[in-house]
Amino acid sequence: MKNKRKFLFLAVILAVLMAFSCDSGGGDNEDVFGGGDIIFGGGNSHAALTNMKIGWNLGNSMDAWSGSGGAINPSETVWGNAATTQALINAVKAQGFDTVRIPVTWGSKIGAAPAYTLDSAWLNRVAEIVGYVNNAGMNAIINIHHDGADSEHWLSVRRDALTTEGKALVNAKFSAVWKQIAEKFEDTGSFLIFEGFNELHDGGWGYTGYNVPAVGSTAAYTNTSSDITNQRNRVNELNQLFVNTVRAVGGENANRYLLVNGLVTRPSETYASYFTLPTDTASNKLMVSIHFYDPYDFSGSASQATWGNKALPGNWANENNVQNNLGSIKTRFIDKGIPVIMGEYGAVRRNTPEGRAYRLYYLEYITKYAADCGIVPVYWDNGSSGSGSEGFGLFNRSSGALLSDAADVISVIMKAAKQTYNISTITAP
Repeated sequence: MKNKRKFLFLAVILAVLMAFSCDSGGGDNEDVFGGGDIIFGGGNSHAALTNMKIGWNLGNSMDAWSGSGGAINPSETVWGNAATTQALINAVKAQGFDTVRIPVTWGSKIGAAPAYTLDSAWLNRVAEIVGYVNNAGMNAIINIHHDGADSEHWLSVRRDALTTEGKALVNAKFSAVWKQIAEKFEDTGSFLIFEGFNELHDGGWGYTGYNVPAVGSTAAYTNTSSDITNQRNRVNELNQLFVNTVRAVGGENANRYLLVNGLVTRPSETYASYFTLPTDTASNKLMVSIHFYDPYDFSGSASQATWGNKALPGNWANENNVQNNLGSIKTRFIDKGIPVIMGEYGAVRRNTPEGRAYRLYYLEYITKYAADCGIVPVYWDNGSSGSGSEGFGLFNRSSGALLSDAADVISVIMKAAKQTYNISTITAP
């Protein structure tokens, strides 16, 4: 999730899709085990989710950066959030969350070729925050985040990066970064999950017709269906390289849970046949990540005031869209014993009674449907206390106190994730 989305492609593809039904979820589960040891029970990968119900993103902190023209200068506080503390993580735990996703941008913290040595202070800070999460008895997820966020950054899927030479350069850097991360956490227990990358795209969010700008000596172009096909294939290659690199380090990494995703981390890109799971030397240790913000006009920019078929009959991004996307993910992965994490979703704060009611309805519906499908939802919190565009924040990052309306949001998503009831009882405002 970028700090500011400069644009949004809402490609409305008219198709007749089958609606999926997910079983009702179970009741409250015990908290995950802490102490840097085993958090997951059971003998197959599906059982990995037994003690994971709902997570929270430490967004716009370790993933924050400044720079232009391809320069990425990470800084924990550059986007206005306070430095993360143990007290903040404890506050997140106290509200019922069991998993913390820690997005990390590496950028200029990666040294020059050929070693690509990671800045030790930055890596140690990541480890310190992972330690906070472990101390609180929660699961942690770390990744490579905005390094692949758009057309300018080094973890690129633009045309020039998909030549033989371009791939070789990215592969060397990508594998060096993951090798060092894996070495840093070689003795860290299974509460820590690695995620290969975030919403990988060329700036066009996986859609054709986007005018990819020139970067340095590379030419601008308008992407085509062939570009998207090549990007999908490249994502599969990078997922495989990620898995191979981490496993080769050994130690706890030999059997660590690894999180992989499709192009842009979009559900429809992930349940489709062109997304392939990597081969793995570990048995049943792969997890799949998706993000869900449909429609961003409602969830993120707040240009749309209401949501759902009752308020907007016939609108494409309604309850059926949730069922179609998450149901398809369930069919392809969950039903086959492959865990799925909805690594980002959310809805921004509203300042009207109607807006607040629809925000809660949207969040409860999506959380409940995901939970009923066996998908672990992880709320996107960027620390913003404002209303409207990008106002996703739940916690004051300095004090750990709840922001405006956050108690209501947390109440409905905890209910949806942890309690047994029929989704049909959730009524639109």
